Amino acid sequence: MSASKAPQTQLPPLQDRVTFLTHRINARLQQVSHPVISQFGLDLYSSRVLFALSQNGPMKVGQLAELMALPQSTISHQVKRMEKNGLVLRERSDEDNRTVYVSTTEHGAKATEVCKRLSDIIHERIADGFEDEALAQLTNSLKTVFDLLEDIPALETLAGEYSDIAAE
Repeated sequence: MSASKAPQTQLPPLQDRVTFLTHRINARLQQVSHPVISQFGLDLYSSRVLFALSQNGPMKVGQLAELMALPQSTISHQVKRMEKNGLVLRERSDEDNRTVYVSTTEHGAKATEVCKRLSDIIHERIADGFEDEALAQLTNSLKTVFDLLEDIPALETLAGEYSDIAAE
């Protein structure tokens, strides 16, 4: 070991890793949300799309993909399913035929109100468990985690190293 490197600390067990905790939080959100939003044919992702549209107005599919941090193909699939269920409209731009804008329908607006109320209840429950400063710090820390995961060059190397095993 080189003198300039500090010894690597022992990694925490799975249940204490940020990645696993965020997985568990998302799974819990799905558990508590499903009975409410499934009545509208929504899952957690599509309910978040409706919420985003309610706050931002009509959005391009690409903007939704960026906001949701999901592939554009995933968002396109979600939006098509939501359109089939009468929750959103997809309209091509008059200026650029390749650009698709998504907006809510009247039925989608009603579903959005339910999603917003559910989100408010969940946020209030979380906020009640923290002092204001601690909640702000948690929010900032989660944003930092998101930003830190944007570009991890070593992952490309790791994927290449194990591609032969995955092909088996």
